[in-house]
Amino acid sequence: MKAFFITLLCISLLAIVGTGIYIFFSQEENNSASGKENENKSSSQGEQSVDEQEEKALEPVEKGEGASKLEELSGDTKDFLSTFTYEDYDEQVAYQNEELVKQIIGDQHAYLNDLTGWGHIDNVDIDYLAESEEWKKLQDDVERLRTEGFAPSEAVNDMWNAEAFMRIATDSADLNSLRYVHRIFHDMDAEINGAEVDKEWGATRAFGAETETQELYSYIKG
Repeated sequence: MKAFFITLLCISLLAIVGTGIYIFFSQEENNSASGKENENKSSSQGEQSVDEQEEKALEPVEKGEGASKLEELSGDTKDFLSTFTYEDYDEQVAYQNEELVKQIIGDQHAYLNDLTGWGHIDNVDIDYLAESEEWKKLQDDVERLRTEGFAPSEAVNDMWNAEAFMRIATDSADLNSLRYVHRIFHDMDAEINGAEVDKEWGATRAFGAETETQELYSYIKG
């Protein structure tokens, strides 16, 4: 009889311990799943914030208030902007080296996302940026896209726009110019590489609408 009660007691203890372990691991699994869900939700919100923050940040430039009027611009940049104009092309986009274009556009869009997205643009140190290897690589890549990547087409004019905005940004710490550089690569990545984006800005002559691209020219020239 005593052995029976001892056996029954052991079975009861095992049942209690087993139930506790089951409840513990069930809670851990739920917490883990909830954490992943919140992480994914936060990540999704972060992706959306790139476009949401950009949308609030830019206002159309008034006539006579273009970036070319900024006093901080260097003599080289002022000379560049004084003769800035577009070539007339029959094609919207054409390639000398399509693979090179796709690689550069994708890589530089990712860099510009990190530089300007999710509120990072408000903390950009322009002096540091102008001397950084990443920024110098972007400058080189814009030239490569213009001379080696794209064939004569409106996409070449887009690269001239990108160069203009980069010059203005580094001379004057003009954050709107940084945003325009990002928008050009953002739209090109969406159109050329099929990158998933929340919206397109119409910031390229190759793929945008005339009204939106005229805004860029107005911002450069005033």
